[in-house]
Amino acid sequence: MSDFVELRHYAAIVLKRWWVLVLVLIFTLAIGFGVTRQQEPVYKATASILVGQSLQTTNISTQDFRTSEELAQTYAALAQRQPVLEGTVEALGLDTRWQRLRGAVSAKLVPNTQLVEITVEADSPEEAAVIADEVANQLILMSPTALQNQEFAETITFVEQRMASLQTKIEEGQTRLEELEATDVSQLSATETAALQQEINALTGLITEWERNFTQLLAFLDSNQSSNYLAIVEAAQPSLNPVRPNVQLNTAVAAAIGLALGLGLIFVLEHMDDTIKSSDDLGKMIGLNPLGAIREVNTEGYDNALITTRDRFSPQSEAYRMIRSNIQFMSVDEPSKSYLVTSAVRGEGKSFVTANLGVVMAQAGHSTIIVDTDLRSPVQHEIFHLQNPKGLTDLLREPELSASNFLESTQVPGLRVLTSGALPPNPSELIGSQRMKQVMAELAEIADVVIYDSPPAVIVADAAILSERVDGAVFVINVGKTRREVIQQAIYNLRQAEANLFGAVLNRVSKKTHSYYYHGYYYKRGTTEAEQAEMSWLQRWAKQLPFVK
Repeated sequence: MSDFVELRHYAAIVLKRWWVLVLVLIFTLAIGFGVTRQQEPVYKATASILVGQSLQTTNISTQDFRTSEELAQTYAALAQRQPVLEGTVEALGLDTRWQRLRGAVSAKLVPNTQLVEITVEADSPEEAAVIADEVANQLILMSPTALQNQEFAETITFVEQRMASLQTKIEEGQTRLEELEATDVSQLSATETAALQQEINALTGLITEWERNFTQLLAFLDSNQSSNYLAIVEAAQPSLNPVRPNVQLNTAVAAAIGLALGLGLIFVLEHMDDTIKSSDDLGKMIGLNPLGAIREVNTEGYDNALITTRDRFSPQSEAYRMIRSNIQFMSVDEPSKSYLVTSAVRGEGKSFVTANLGVVMAQAGHSTIIVDTDLRSPVQHEIFHLQNPKGLTDLLREPELSASNFLESTQVPGLRVLTSGALPPNPSELIGSQRMKQVMAELAEIADVVIYDSPPAVIVADAAILSERVDGAVFVINVGKTRREVIQQAIYNLRQAEANLFGAVLNRVSKKTHSYYYHGYYYKRGTTEAEQAEMSWLQRWAKQLPFVK
């Protein structure tokens, strides 16, 4: 199971940066195609030579075959040596040196035979064939073959003539002997019969002598068959198609290289990326407990920010309820009444998290107040569609006023909002004032839960000031956006103020990553068609089971 989860983790890394893989793959394929187009076509031709005369010999021994095979290995090695290549260059008048020709010539022994294949690569098929044939011819010239042919040519011609004469005599003698043996001796006298028998005996002796001489001459020819003899058995046949460049092979190699480089680059970028991407990173990088993960939501302004009121059975709503439960578990003995929600920098969605946490707290039956203490860029009044003529700043300036007079009701029963009011020139001084302590104490008396929407912890000191006055702090992190060193600086600022950090909320988690956190959660029966459309195939299948409620 752990291997499967690890595999899904790697797959998620690749899918997150799939465009890197595609770009690298396109780049390598373009380079491979360009290099292939620039290469000159190369053609190949192969000539075959036979070492020894085993094919012409009626009686061949194992030793003769082994000797010819060993000689073939020698000739295969000799084909790439200077004498043969230099002779080839001179014979064909090639405009190159024999050293360069060596790279185009190769020779190998056909296993378990006496055949040597000489292969040549050249710019044209005709040139490859001519060079291959000439290399084979140079090997023949270096072997004893030519000398043998010259020395024994006359002798072999004489022997062959004598053998032909003997064959004629034997055939004529056999014919005459058959005629004599067919003679009717009953018609002959005793003297004629004796003369006939004497002629038959003489002719039989001559035929026997002629046959013995013929056999001796045949053995003489066989004895002159040498193992160190070369002959071309197959002239070079040029290939019509070039052997290089191989477009298909080059494309496959380029694709493989691009795939390897792309995957390598993806994992290098992943390693260099020091942003928080999962709950595992929270503990490893910054030492915070994961309170929950919220899936990325497409919002237009602040209209769809309150997902917990619009779709109570969505994965996002369930995520907020899980965060609510985890926060409550942090203080079982003495329940927390007040806490702030902050982040390292702007744009991480901490105000959205604050608003939706307030909603799920109220939905759980807790009297809840959201206080917008971001006196530089307040948004809670926009999220809840409230007016903001007066708010926290007015309450801080007028000590005689009660906080309850400034609380705005919302569409969620049990949830009220204390908006920011007019933006002051000295927000940090107001947040850190004694009057702010009084307001916070009064709000704690009015409601069960008070949630403070705080400014980012790195930019200003407001979050650090507030953190020491509340029961705990929730840190919001935009997944894959804010760098670790920035988050660590924000955490350091809060801990310097002795803040009680409940943990971190991962915000805007991608849909694929979100499934890792909530793969065991299924929608309740009676969900709408829109909700069912968001279900995974596993959730839709599980929902049909009778025991899944």
